Amino acid sequence: MLTIYPPREELADLLVTGPFADALRVAIQVRGLSLERLQHRLKVRGAPISVTALSYWQSGRRRPERPESLMALTHLENVLGLPDTALSRLLGPPRPRGRSRRRELSSRAPWDGSGLMLTAQHDRVDVAPCGGVRGIRSRQVMQASSANVDRWILCQETGSAQPALTAVRSCRVGRIARERTNGVLVAELLFDEPISAGESIAIEYELIYPHPTVEHTHFRRFGERVHDYVLEIKFPAESPPESCEQFASGPAGTEMPGGARPAPVDEGGYAHAAALDFGPGLYGMRWTAAANASGSSAQGK
Repeated sequence: MLTIYPPREELADLLVTGPFADALRVAIQVRGLSLERLQHRLKVRGAPISVTALSYWQSGRRRPERPESLMALTHLENVLGLPDTALSRLLGPPRPRGRSRRRELSSRAPWDGSGLMLTAQHDRVDVAPCGGVRGIRSRQVMQASSANVDRWILCQETGSAQPALTAVRSCRVGRIARERTNGVLVAELLFDEPISAGESIAIEYELIYPHPTVEHTHFRRFGERVHDYVLEIKFPAESPPESCEQFASGPAGTEMPGGARPAPVDEGGYAHAAALDFGPGLYGMRWTAAANASGSSAQGK
């Protein structure tokens, strides 16, 4: 069994607890890139930032606040193999100078993990009669870009709910950290066997909520292009939704033309949406519970 590299342990905790500077510094250490290489990769992505600014950010002397700095931070999260908003959420509320910053957090946002590329994702969402989510079973296919990759880190915002995480196939649950104030779950999914560069792995895991969520939506935000994404929603056959639609938006959060359209629900209570070669961006489904659904009037949408 491989020995866990200590900085990876530290990073998993820092992504929950912060502070921002420490999380950024350890993320850079885990990725193994110099500040000069980071600057180059950001410049290629159209987000130029100075080496001095990167140094100040990781030392805590300064923090990204200007719109162009926050945009660079978004690209930096992707370059470091982190979940979208993994670092920006650690900045906390804006300082009182009227500066805006992107605070749109995905409640269904996974981290591919350093050395892994997500190629396919299949989510099946189980919906309660009230319209809230009861559970999510996810199947992910990933390909390794480096040797001896032995885990994937799940980083997900769960709100006030505390879902139970279960490994279903080809993995087991390792350490779990929960930050209850902002409702963030970070967990290791350890592979049965390490995989080498070029090899792929398919894993499955499940999240079960103790009570249905108040959200009537499920979506994933992809920082990079994914070849295949399938989203399946299972409604109770006796309580079909009043309406259901699929939607998609680009990396800047603007809805794509034709991205929102009705999603039919069959007699068995199933609705699905599929996307090929999608991303970066957000893709999901949302629904409105029937007026007579149990608990729907209390929870709303």
